[in-house]
Amino acid sequence: MKKLLIALAITVLASSNAFAFSIGDYRGPVEFKFTDFSVGALYGSSSGGYGNADGSEDAWGVFKISTLKSADQSATTLWFDGKDSEQLTGIYYGIDDDFWAVSGSGLNIQSVSGIIDVYLDTTTAFNASAGPAARVGTTYPTATDGSLFLRLAFAPGIKFGNGSIIDDHIAYDNNLDSTTVPFTGDGAFYLDVIGGAYASMFDSNYFALVDDSGATHYRDFFGQFDTSTAGAGLWLVKSEDPIGGNAVPEPTSMLLFGIGMVGLALKRKKAA
Repeated sequence: MKKLLIALAITVLASSNAFAFSIGDYRGPVEFKFTDFSVGALYGSSSGGYGNADGSEDAWGVFKISTLKSADQSATTLWFDGKDSEQLTGIYYGIDDDFWAVSGSGLNIQSVSGIIDVYLDTTTAFNASAGPAARVGTTYPTATDGSLFLRLAFAPGIKFGNGSIIDDHIAYDNNLDSTTVPFTGDGAFYLDVIGGAYASMFDSNYFALVDDSGATHYRDFFGQFDTSTAGAGLWLVKSEDPIGGNAVPEPTSMLLFGIGMVGLALKRKKAA
């Protein structure tokens, strides 16, 4: 039994990612800081209600993560761009607008669907200056190189708790204070971890959300952003701010912890 447990531990450790990325022993609330460049549909009149999602993409963008910090009072920097000559970059795509409302010079867009792919690379060459035309499918030069770090799905929850079930399906909420550039505004969304080499580290079900029917749903990340400037290189806007979640023990850590507990139990049994 002892040999089997040791062999199992070695097998799991050997399958770990070859990148140097690490947040040490910290496990708890975390915050990713990012900058993104995006494009999307603009509307001159309101949608007339919900139910306008048609399965077609209306918004997408690319991004670079600058830091990963603990989201506690210490705000410790756990990782930063360029550490160990690595970077975290990516693309988000497939956002499908379901509702939009134009009011004066403001525009609120509420969307469904959407995926965020985060890549870990060993270079620091992120560059969005080629503009939207450089995209090929779900890839973008300098943003989707390397290994898939996390795959996240936009998830309903951002409109929970307002007393109406009509908008509970909304996964992405974007407010623009102007319909002409330069834009200012804000937005928010929830995310579920659905893949990537580091999925087990962040698949936490950290946020418990109650919808307007009374059902509880669990989400892994909450994101918000501020649109503060017009984009460059034909991008519509440039945005910033954090995505918050929780780092949980990895299966390897839990396995080693379990092995230690088994060893302790056997020792006690022997002593008895």
